[in-house]
Amino acid sequence: MHIQNPDFLHLPTMHADPQFRKDINNRLMTALQEDEFVLHSQPIVALVPQTDDRAFNEIFIRFREEDTKLLPPGMFLPVLREAGMLPVLDRWVVNRIARHVRSGLRIDSLWNVPRYIVNLSDETLADDDFGEYVLQYADESYLSGGVLGFDISCDSALAHLESLMKLMEGLGPHGCSLTVAGFDGSAEALPKLKMLEPDFVKVDASKVDPARMAEINRICLQLGAQTIAEQVENPGSLDHLRRCKVDYAQGFGLAKVEPL
Repeated sequence: MHIQNPDFLHLPTMHADPQFRKDINNRLMTALQEDEFVLHSQPIVALVPQTDDRAFNEIFIRFREEDTKLLPPGMFLPVLREAGMLPVLDRWVVNRIARHVRSGLRIDSLWNVPRYIVNLSDETLADDDFGEYVLQYADESYLSGGVLGFDISCDSALAHLESLMKLMEGLGPHGCSLTVAGFDGSAEALPKLKMLEPDFVKVDASKVDPARMAEINRICLQLGAQTIAEQVENPGSLDHLRRCKVDYAQGFGLAKVEPL
């Protein structure tokens, strides 16, 4: 089924106050309608041989007017959160990735479609219809087979455990992966993390020493999850990450964020 009029714009939103906030909210909604947001991606680099050799990327979103006086860089997300519009944005991102994949396959039907990880907001976890929205595309096969995955912080995952488990119970069988970011190996988080059964676990390489990284990697191996060292700013650190048997690395020391 080809979706002519995607419904990411049909969710209820709250009006912000004062008038200036309302004007910005209206401007951002117009930006969603008129494709004034753009997707960027950053490669996630394999450190050890993988059975899945497809390119692996995290998706980021930018607003074309971030460099103008309307909003400083990065400020559109707090504004959208305040207005209750982050579920709208998350749907928009899924829709645009599906369009990107569909377009690429029309050009080259043999294209080895990359895997894409999308950061998911807490608010979207409370949207009971989000999973069904994603399945529209998974059923079309544009985002099936592990093409699409969702990234959520460890704190948010544990705070919204039931909602996240419900979402992934619906999406997991269609190949959607789950990444939990910011895991520090704490014993308190481990039981709930086991319940989530994430496909990938991100660890901040800038905050964890090599010995701790090796221990966290061992824990993730027991969970059946692959590890991604994020915030890798120095390519020279890759040797010790490999010695720790970390599966992937990501950071500006390896690759920049570029337009999708």
